[in-house]
Amino acid sequence: MDLFIYNAGFGEPSEAFQLEKEIASTEINVNGCVALVGAAFQYFLQQGHGQIVLTSSVAAIRGNSWAPAYSASKAFHSNFAEGLNIKAMKMGKDIQVTEIRPGFVDTKVAKGNRRFWVATPQKVAAQMIKAIERKKRVAYVTRRWWLVGQLLKLIPFWLYRRIA
Repeated sequence: MDLFIYNAGFGEPSEAFQLEKEIASTEINVNGCVALVGAAFQYFLQQGHGQIVLTSSVAAIRGNSWAPAYSASKAFHSNFAEGLNIKAMKMGKDIQVTEIRPGFVDTKVAKGNRRFWVATPQKVAAQMIKAIERKKRVAYVTRRWWLVGQLLKLIPFWLYRRIA
């Protein structure tokens, strides 16, 4: 194996806080990621090279009220990917970790009433393939979501809490 793609995630939006949904989201998104990506990283350590692709989300950048555990677990994905990149470099291994941060994708599981810039799965897949081939560290798909990501990082909390 030279390439491992982890493209999984679960989160259900809700008006009210539903602990069961938040726990399920955390167990699937965090524990599943550590188990599978961790096993791939170990394999690549022994092999001496490889590439891991981990699908995070633009939701990783800030917390949100519609699915708090989902955005937190995607932030875990971002930090885990970054940490593995640094670990591979410090160990002198040729292991690339590419983090993909999609915005809204038009799928059956994409829920919510405030979706914009919704991309087709085909467009997202094409941009993901390019990012994987280029061994990018972080890639926003579609690329215009990079702008949203930068804005989310700059908005002060007092303003962000009104829109999140």
